[in-house]
Amino acid sequence: MINPQEIKNLVAKARLSRERAFVLRSNHPIGAAVLTRSNNIFDGCNIESIIMGLGSCAEQNAINHAIIHGEHEFKALLTIDETKTYPCGVCLQYLYQFFQIDEQDIEIIAADLSGAYEVASLTSLLPHAYKTRQHLDRLRSFRHSF
Repeated sequence: MINPQEIKNLVAKARLSRERAFVLRSNHPIGAAVLTRSNNIFDGCNIESIIMGLGSCAEQNAINHAIIHGEHEFKALLTIDETKTYPCGVCLQYLYQFFQIDEQDIEIIAADLSGAYEVASLTSLLPHAYKTRQHLDRLRSFRHSF
């Protein structure tokens, strides 16, 4: 379980990232931040395209930011929006593949702009996630590779 100071740090990073969102279609910026098992924080924002379907979610961008830096194991993911908004199913499933590396549940935090938040676990939000069997050994080879 992550502590209140870690949540405060995630909120700060996600809020800053939200301000950088590229939202030319929806005008609905979202910020996200992930906390890795090595206690590093990586942020992301949503990026939209003029071509529908080519954009990317803030949550996936935060995860990808961590991956670029060699981090694959996560303790928490936080989203920040005007209201407490949990990640979409696609983002939860994307995160689930990294959950399969060490099978340690990941806390999902939905925060609003005032800093108020709710916490749930990845497995409670996505109880019937697709779990790979064919690539499980390969996924687990990324354990503690940072």
